[in-house]
Amino acid sequence: MTSLISLSLPADLAPVERDFLNLGHYQPATRRLTVNSRYVELDGKPWLPVMGEFHYSRYPADEWEAELRKMRAGGVSIVASYVFWNHHEAERGQFDWAGSRDLRRFVQLAAAAGLYVYLRPGPWVHAESRYGGFPDWLIGIGELRCNAPAYLAEVTRFYQQIGAQVAGLMWADGGPVVGVQLENEYDRTGPGCGAEHIAELKRIAIEAGLRVPLYTVTGWPTLDIPPHDVVPVSGAYPDGFWQGSSEPLPPSGVFVFNTERAIGEMGNVGGTPAEGRVDKTHYPFFLAEAGGGMHVSYHRRPTLMADDLAATTLVQIGSGASLYGYYMYHGGTNPLGPRRYNETQDTGYPNDVAVLGYDFRAPLGQYGQTRESYGRLRCLHLFLQAFGEELAPMEAVMAEGASLDAAAREPLRVAARGAGEQGFVFINNHVRHHPLPDFPAVQISVKTTAGEQRFPQVDVPTGAYTIWPLGARIGAAVLRNATVQPLTRWVEDGRTTWVAFVHPSIAPSLAFDATTVTVVDAGGATLETVGNDLIVRPAGGAPATRLQLIDASGVQHEVLLLDRQLAEQAARVQFRGRERLAFSEHATYQRGADIVVASPAAQAATISFFPGDDLVGDALGAGIVRVTVAEAAAAPLAAEVGFTVQQDQPMPPAVRLGPHISWRSGPVPLAPDDAEFADATTVRLQPPAEWAGIKGRLLAEINYVGDAARLYADGVLVDDNFFDGEPWYVGLDRFIRDGQWPTLELRIVAARPDLPIFLEAAARKRLNNAAHRGCLVTVKLSAWREALLASAI
Repeated sequence: MTSLISLSLPADLAPVERDFLNLGHYQPATRRLTVNSRYVELDGKPWLPVMGEFHYSRYPADEWEAELRKMRAGGVSIVASYVFWNHHEAERGQFDWAGSRDLRRFVQLAAAAGLYVYLRPGPWVHAESRYGGFPDWLIGIGELRCNAPAYLAEVTRFYQQIGAQVAGLMWADGGPVVGVQLENEYDRTGPGCGAEHIAELKRIAIEAGLRVPLYTVTGWPTLDIPPHDVVPVSGAYPDGFWQGSSEPLPPSGVFVFNTERAIGEMGNVGGTPAEGRVDKTHYPFFLAEAGGGMHVSYHRRPTLMADDLAATTLVQIGSGASLYGYYMYHGGTNPLGPRRYNETQDTGYPNDVAVLGYDFRAPLGQYGQTRESYGRLRCLHLFLQAFGEELAPMEAVMAEGASLDAAAREPLRVAARGAGEQGFVFINNHVRHHPLPDFPAVQISVKTTAGEQRFPQVDVPTGAYTIWPLGARIGAAVLRNATVQPLTRWVEDGRTTWVAFVHPSIAPSLAFDATTVTVVDAGGATLETVGNDLIVRPAGGAPATRLQLIDASGVQHEVLLLDRQLAEQAARVQFRGRERLAFSEHATYQRGADIVVASPAAQAATISFFPGDDLVGDALGAGIVRVTVAEAAAAPLAAEVGFTVQQDQPMPPAVRLGPHISWRSGPVPLAPDDAEFADATTVRLQPPAEWAGIKGRLLAEINYVGDAARLYADGVLVDDNFFDGEPWYVGLDRFIRDGQWPTLELRIVAARPDLPIFLEAAARKRLNNAAHRGCLVTVKLSAWREALLASAI
């Protein structure tokens, strides 16, 4: 029996409001960036950017350039960063803007990488930082986070310092800084607080030189904001380390299409009831904290998978998002300093987090390593880059009979964005920890100004999520509908290359208006004319299928269909004078006109290109050519690291509970303290001596069983980790000094199987089955290198 799901597109794009927001000032002479009630406009055109958080002061400065270019290659347009007050002024009056705290250099490198910059200077930032980023000396001056004169005087000094660092780099100066977020998670109301305080922070920022077209505030936990002067931004995390439960959370609203713009604790995650709704007549749907991963606290250790993150992103875009910002997109490490910078329950904050490690399981990890989510999310980012100009003005519409209940298991979750006869259909059948049913024989019907459009009947399995095009134009050809997900497109010499990918569990088909197209080469696909439709059904099994067609104007175009695995390896590049896709299983990015691939030295470094007809390499079919950039290193550059156990302590320490936070059902455990680590299992690592002379990333994969672990180099704490069942990755090359390894020591606190914390089921099973619950199992070390493919022929 077919399940019919119906939607209706509005006949026209709804008008936008342009005179409510007092934003869009401070423009350069030749460019313009503005915001209206629905979207951002860049140089007069709708723009739907992707923003990714990367904390410069949590990452070594000599690695910034490569990481920023990886972000750009991942489809990020704007890099956002908190400016941590306590990282820069640990002691009052002694500002530090050097090394990894060099904000000016970070902004300049971002611009060189082709990124815009969004500053988040707080002054309170949270970010799992000690006192929310406030320096210790500030805590005793009196009332904070309000218009108290003593506090505002200190904030003015801090903002002036930031303004001096980025002078000449603002958008109005031709620089990359386009936006400023004021405060964070601000919950105070009343005289001198709320809207009055945010307005005062904006005034101070402008006087300090932080003059930008865009000013934002977080739209939670209140909407007490100066209504014309800022845009409230949203968040959407698939899980939360701050929750008190030691069990999986209930189904999250981030997986439900919802156009109502309710606010609460991080949008729909739960915990704090929504206090209101963002007014859609005045404000666009911006996100600044959509989960690019999730941090780990001591008491709650969620492991987010690529599907959790990509499904959340797809749902928010399908719900109308017009600026998509990730927190975090890149992991990092707290800096060393006169005191520790991590949030703890001992400092009055709700969570114990790692002292140094801030990996966040982000698409780009703590040491720059890519995760599966990097490629999975890039598929959505490339779509937004290529189709965002038409998508941004489109309002979101819900399917008839759609439910806003996060726990509802049916009907299939479907939404659309579009107007007239063009748009995109969004489907989600994934919910973290709560699998939804398979939906066999689904047919989606969309009412448009050109009449009803019915997609072909398909089976939608549990866990699937996808985007389908409706009424897409490929030159003068009309693609009425398709059950493939658009990836990207470009025009060269008047000819369009339109790229999509096939969901591994959904049958692909493309229905063209037969009067607008002639297929010249079907690439092995079958063709069938049904009424006025020309149906193209690609053959299964091939990683890529190339269709060549001629539109009604006589212009030839190409459609490239990829399988999802290949699509997730695709980056957009300009190489040797042409727009191309570059495919690699490892991070690939542009450095000027050249291409760099970061890959294990033990493997050959290769990049495959489409189109590749003008390149020398191995033809892979469908116009794709593989080029070898560097051969595998002659020496074996992957090894097991030896170790010796110096102290064996299988007995876990006693459980210590922290204070009871009012919004939790009870207290949660405290993390092990320094004394408990001193008594823990202690292991001396013995990496190969000759590896200390190798240049590049030396990535250790540490496999241990325990509660928590710390790594020391010559007795200094350099990284730490709470056990979550996943490998712990550490770039050991950062600790080499003068070509010599330091003494590397690992301390592992044994785990109690009855400790009241949340662990994923697989991690809990591994812990329960372990014979020794405080031991090192293996350490694997691999050398990585950056291989360059020059553009010069």
